[in-house]
Amino acid sequence: MTFRDSEKERYRELKRKLFSNEAQDEGNYRGRPRFFCLADDYSHENLYQGIRDSAITYFLIRSISWHDGIKRRHLPSNHLCCSQSCCINCLFPLVKRPDIIKTIFSHYYPEFATSLPLTGDKPLTDGTYPFIAFEWIGTRDYLGEARRKGMPRTRGANFTSADFAFRFRENDGRIHLVLGEWKYTEEYGRNYKGSGRSGEVRKNNYINFFSDPSGIFSAIDDREKLYDSLFYEPFYQLMRLQLLAREMETHEEKEMDADIVSVLHICPEANREFRERVTSPYLANTFLGRGTLEIWEQLVPQNKFKSISVEDLLNTILRKSKTDGCEWADYLRVRYGWAMAD
Repeated sequence: MTFRDSEKERYRELKRKLFSNEAQDEGNYRGRPRFFCLADDYSHENLYQGIRDSAITYFLIRSISWHDGIKRRHLPSNHLCCSQSCCINCLFPLVKRPDIIKTIFSHYYPEFATSLPLTGDKPLTDGTYPFIAFEWIGTRDYLGEARRKGMPRTRGANFTSADFAFRFRENDGRIHLVLGEWKYTEEYGRNYKGSGRSGEVRKNNYINFFSDPSGIFSAIDDREKLYDSLFYEPFYQLMRLQLLAREMETHEEKEMDADIVSVLHICPEANREFRERVTSPYLANTFLGRGTLEIWEQLVPQNKFKSISVEDLLNTILRKSKTDGCEWADYLRVRYGWAMAD
């Protein structure tokens, strides 16, 4: 049984523990009723109650579409294995907690001195800026995507977006911006995205950034072959996010004064289908025996990419943030129980 299938089965029982009676009815997803989805009118219950209203408001004010969302994507997906909802449940409670952000993420970034607000984002309803932003595309069109598509930029859809972002001041005074990618039950097949007219458009979109002689991939010998090999998910996502981070860092007007912009990838260790299945034939043959994230660590500079597991992050949250007796922590323990240490 795959991790995705096991999670679906786990939610069959969890529905009764976590959600209202009305929400427990099968919800429709892509045209069919599914037991692992909440009833259509109760998709908001996919978010932890303590942050539900503020998270929905955050997305609404910024015109961010929820992935597979309900009611014209103004509300979260009703799919209980939705990675976006997982990300929000785990990180949105930290939006106003720079102290806990530092406590947690300094475990992965020892140089973390002070958490900084995302001043490029819109203020929260209380007038303060968030310390974590979601579906972040940057303050300007770094990759020229809006110009090429001839449409306004939107967060969370149609443009390269980080699932989350935070920034901090390092011990040496430099400002570090982190662009985050969050995975839950995702699986990918060998669907090549570089063929046909649409594929050529995709390749033309990013070739100049990829081929930059001083860019993120400048140390690679056969860059032409590598570029073609990245048009398989999830490598295509990783490439675009890594290129966005590079442009944010090197642009003459640095993104929120960032001296360093790096990528943080968070994925369950238990999701072996994502970690071990290498979808790109060229990369699979070139890096025999290595998984997706291990391969990516070989392709980009060490200080520009970091990979951690959801399990480690959640256990770090519970261990370091003094959450004993906290309703949110109790919710995480039940909702994502597969990730918790015994």
